[in-house]
Amino acid sequence: MIRLISLDAWNTMLRLDLITRAIAGRLGERIGVDEELVLRTMISVYRELKPKWVSGFISDSAIVDVAQQVLSEKLRISRNVVLRAVEDAFKTMDLHELVYPDVWSALEDLSKEFKLAVVSNVFYWPGRLTKVVIENVGLSQFLDAQIYADEVGVAKPDRRIFMRLCDALGILSEEAAHVGDELIEDIGGAISSGMKAILIKRGV
Repeated sequence: MIRLISLDAWNTMLRLDLITRAIAGRLGERIGVDEELVLRTMISVYRELKPKWVSGFISDSAIVDVAQQVLSEKLRISRNVVLRAVEDAFKTMDLHELVYPDVWSALEDLSKEFKLAVVSNVFYWPGRLTKVVIENVGLSQFLDAQIYADEVGVAKPDRRIFMRLCDALGILSEEAAHVGDELIEDIGGAISSGMKAILIKRGV
């Protein structure tokens, strides 16, 4: 019997494309570079670092610092400029726009029958900023826990991040299911911990 449903944050509940473009826009404005060039550079850095991160050459607790540093080097700017652009993007955009329309009703309905939680990896920004979005738009009222890779030092697909959630809520892994958009990180990680897994694919 399922008692807990955990959800990935970005590309499951929240629109990664919008916040990434917002950060690229803020960076472009600050350094006088076309937004599309910044966006392509952000994607390139992600593709470059992800294999090193997954294989353990970059620790889960350090990935945000490393990603921001490498991006700043590629753009030939200081990391502080990247930090300010990230913070500005989260502060200035309408955070409600980041929420997929079906999330509100889904969480409201599911919260009546299950415990709900977020289990999320990080990259260009720390988990605390994702938490700010979730809290400011009112989704936290449906959640019993939020776990972010940089805060616990373990990232998906490592089974330990899922087990940490189950332990925190006093629920066996076989009594839990995880919903996410990544086949390896979300589905593979959840299954390796003994949880059920549901793959979601957004249209953007």
